[in-house]
Amino acid sequence: MFDMALAISSSGVPVGIASTGLDADLVEEVRRVRLASLAGIDLWDLPFSVVDIETTGSVAGRDGITEIALVGVNQGHIARRWSTFINPAQPIPTFITQLTGITNEMVACAPPIGEMLPAIMEFVGDSVVVVHNVRFDAHFIDRELCRHGHAPLSNIKLDTLALARRTIAEVPNYKLGTLTRELGIDVERHHRALADATATAELLIHCIKKLEDNAVFTLGMLLDHLRVRSAPKRRPLVRRMSDASQLPVWTAVLRSELDAVPSKPGVYTLRDAGDQIVYVGKSRNLRQRLRAYATAGKPVGAKMRALRAAVASFSFTVTGSELEALLMEVELVRLHDPPFNDRLRNFQQFGFIKVESGPHGRLLTTTRLCQDGARYYGPYRSMAAARGAVAALQDALGLDCGEADTQVVLPPAEREALLEEAVAFIEGSADEVLLTVARRRDEAAARGKAELAAREEERLERLRRLRGRHSALEAAARLHAVVLAGAADPSEEACFLFCGGRLAARERLPRRLPDRTRATELLGKMLAESFAPADAPRCFVKQHEIDQLYIFAGWYEQRREGLYYAALPDRRPGDGEALRWAQLILDGQAVV
Repeated sequence: MFDMALAISSSGVPVGIASTGLDADLVEEVRRVRLASLAGIDLWDLPFSVVDIETTGSVAGRDGITEIALVGVNQGHIARRWSTFINPAQPIPTFITQLTGITNEMVACAPPIGEMLPAIMEFVGDSVVVVHNVRFDAHFIDRELCRHGHAPLSNIKLDTLALARRTIAEVPNYKLGTLTRELGIDVERHHRALADATATAELLIHCIKKLEDNAVFTLGMLLDHLRVRSAPKRRPLVRRMSDASQLPVWTAVLRSELDAVPSKPGVYTLRDAGDQIVYVGKSRNLRQRLRAYATAGKPVGAKMRALRAAVASFSFTVTGSELEALLMEVELVRLHDPPFNDRLRNFQQFGFIKVESGPHGRLLTTTRLCQDGARYYGPYRSMAAARGAVAALQDALGLDCGEADTQVVLPPAEREALLEEAVAFIEGSADEVLLTVARRRDEAAARGKAELAAREEERLERLRRLRGRHSALEAAARLHAVVLAGAADPSEEACFLFCGGRLAARERLPRRLPDRTRATELLGKMLAESFAPADAPRCFVKQHEIDQLYIFAGWYEQRREGLYYAALPDRRPGDGEALRWAQLILDGQAVV
């Protein structure tokens, strides 16, 4: 599963390159120390370097490397990429060129591997090296290191082939191409180093998420998990269901048409016998998701039984990215109002914080927005969380809970002052509330009242989350950006314009270089016609707007899926500026 060699500095600390003359027992001891120091580190906190190479053949020492790519992964995200051609100092066989697309002309002027080894070692550093089929790639690199007077890599090595076998089921095989297809990972071209390294990085992130579901959180736990031989997989026995609606009547239809469904991101609709849409869903892998509707191995809940009983057919639309699928799902739910999409269409789940002013004002939560002069903050996806945060703020300030029969009688001036203090706290301009609760917690702890201190700590955390959520929503409502993503048609790219957190417009842009002028014109027209920050309302009251806000804010903050995000100024483009902005965006430059 992994292999490593370690060296020791004069102080006994492991360093990056091993001396071949070291005693084997000493090397093993250093290896044990190194593993012990890393064993308790969370998988998300470990730096990973994903490696992929292309070669002229399969025998290390005889065949040469033609291309190498490195992808750095930190905190569950791809942080950097690096790749280069390598001159293998030997002709590339014709069948290798047909497989990889790499020709002798492409590597003729490339540097030899010896010149690139320092750059490779610098990129990898002390990170965990990740390879799909580690024996092949790592063996080639170690042979080249030894041939040029270096020791093999000292890094811990992980094999995504072994990780996939432990975390991914129901796939024909565990080749990288098969896994990426089944998981809906977009790969521009297999058997090219950077594309395969990026795909392996995405596979690694997927596997770590799955490992968390199995309570594997640290490197030590992962190594133990991989050492334990997995139980042989047996075909599960499907119990006969007494309820006929457990099995969908359209299972045979679905299974017969499933081969035509690609393993790509997209949106699907389930329809009843009258061809009415009863459910809209999205998935990063359409085939995998739809396959679940034809599986009856486990009993399902009442909602799923009712859905299966109602569905007679399905349709799907492939998208170029998960972001486009999410936005399309929101739009289709708004247009068709499917009866089984209650989670998306039920506006009652969103909570708002309401602050009424005046001598009889109140601080409370609500699901309704009215033009009544009160201040509203939100929306919050969890009504329960909003209620808990407001209760914590009421307790901290000494306000009532807002119900008529429990209202505390306070002098009008004091009530107004407390409400203004609540507003100042929510908007981030006053910290006295937090300080007061923190002092109460510390006093309770000092008196040995652990339960009271724990309650105050919980109240403090709710208040922090309340303020943090408001700050995040305010920031999201000020976001203006163009997002470029892949499209289902490889000759196009999807372009989304967000203004004030809302989806203001979308367009399909041609990707080919000869059509660059046309792409600039389309993007410039969209900016000129649809981007008006001054006119964007700051209040989100419609459900699809709330969904768009949360989707865009989450993706923009995490820069997910490697899409291109171009921030826009907080002003409308002037005469002639829209085309200039479009040109800058397509050139990858900042718009100022």
